Order: sequence, then C-alpha cells, then structure tokens
Amino acid sequence: MKRNEEDEIQVLGTTTPKSRWKWIIIIISVLVVLLLLCLFLFRKTVNEQDSDIVKLKEDINRVVEDSTLHTEESAVRISKDSINDVPLTIYSLINLKAELMFDLPSKNDSTIFLAVQAADIRRDNKEILGDYVFKGKQLSTGKRKIGYCAIIDGNVSLGVSLNDEVKDYCIANNGYFFRQYALVIDGEVQENQLKGKAVRRALAKQGDDLYIIQSRNRESLYDFSEALADLGISDAIYLVGGDAYIVYRNNEDEQLYEDGDNNKLDYPTINYIAFKKKNNH
Repeated sequence: MKRNEEDEIQVLGTTTPKSRWKWIIIIISVLVVLLLLCLFLFRKTVNEQDSDIVKLKEDINRVVEDSTLHTEESAVRISKDSINDVPLTIYSLINLKAELMFDLPSKNDSTIFLAVQAADIRRDNKEILGDYVFKGKQLSTGKRKIGYCAIIDGNVSLGVSLNDEVKDYCIANNGYFFRQYALVIDGEVQENQLKGKAVRRALAKQGDDLYIIQSRNRESLYDFSEALADLGISDAIYLVGGDAYIVYRNNEDEQLYEDGDNNKLDYPTINYIAFKKKNNH
C-alpha cells in the first residue's frame, strides 16, 4: 500500500496572530516611552526657564534691598591676591550701577568709576558675537556662549542659559544683556573650549558683592576659573582679556587711569560694561 505524504510548506514572512500582537505591544510601549521622555524634557525646560527668571529677580531685589540699608560711598577699591599661584588684581565695585555703552568713557565724566570691554567681536564681520541687548533693543543674536550678564535698573545678574527668558525679560524692562563664557556658576568651575594662555579678565560676584578680576600673568582659562572659585567667587563670566582696554577711577586719588590698548578700537561695535556712581553724596 502506497502512503501519501503531504509536504509542509513554510511561507517566509508570514506572522501568526500571537506574534502580531507581540509587535503591536512593543510599538505601543516604545511610543509611550517617547511620549514620557518628551514630557520630561518639556517640564525640565520650563523649570529651567522659571529658575532663570527667579534667579534674576532675586539678584535684583537683593541688591536693591542692600542698597537701601547701606549708604557707602561709590568707589573702586583695588587689591592684589594670589590663588593657586595665579596672581590676581581685584577691582571691588562699591555701590555702583552698571550699564552697557559703545563710546569710550570721557575722562571728564565724574560718574564713571570703571569701564571695560564686555562682549566679544566677530573677526569676520566685526559684529557683536552672541545675544546682545542695549536699552531694551536686541542688536545681535547667537548662543555660542551660554554664560550671560543681565542688567536691570543698574543691577547685575550672572548665570548660564540657552533659552531666551532672561534676554526677553531684559528687553521688556529696557535693560541690557550680553553673552560670554561662563567661568564659575554657583561656586563650580565651568568647562570651556577656549585654549591657550592669555591675560584673563572676569566679571564676578561673591554673594551680592561685585568685582572685576584680572590675572597679572598669562593663564589658561581653566586655571583662572579655578582660582576664582577657590577665592570664593559664586558666579563669574569672562570679559574680553589680553590687552583689552580698561579705565578705572583709583579710590586713593579719585583720578581716572587707563590700561590696555585703545588704538584698535576703531569700529562701532566695540562695547563696554561701565560702572557709574549710584549716589550723589
């Protein structure tokens, strides 16, 4: 007797109902994870923006409250220190208000106590590098540098942010804003890609006290930042260093002194952060 055998044919690519449900569950799970991740990132961004504005307002309110309690004369007090073998010149800014400006300070302006170059200038087109707000008007855009200086009613707040909340707040309140390298934030040294050694300069805060700090030797940016943190600086951003121009009023004789090279300041985008007399005692 001849036995008939049926050949079993397996068709590649076909799926059973069981395996089809398995893939549906996997796809749904992936979509849920992606949705939760998006919600987390959105909430994180919102919280960061809120914290930036909160920090700005706290900085300003604290300075305003302190100024009502202290009637100290406006002054720039100059001292020297050395931290981790990094010699520093420290300009303590006492009872001064800040603003940005484009013109070189006049030696006849009795309200000027210190002015120093602020935002960097692009080499290719001589325009300001990064977001820049002057009296509520945005003159430049860019976020290559995440550090910022915000100025409202003469009061300074320093921080790091890639969003536009603080900048927009400065625009809405007729303030000033510019970006630079962040050196120290909340007492922690910040990483930067700027290499090599040069004379370094920073705008720094220690609590509510404000300083311009400059290295007396050529230093790497990291060594300079580390020295600032070890000095007790809470927040600091970079300012144009090297032989960049600075003018300051010596507290001992109340005369204005210049340092640095002002011969190359022949294009209109060169900008300064100036500190002026706050009271008229």
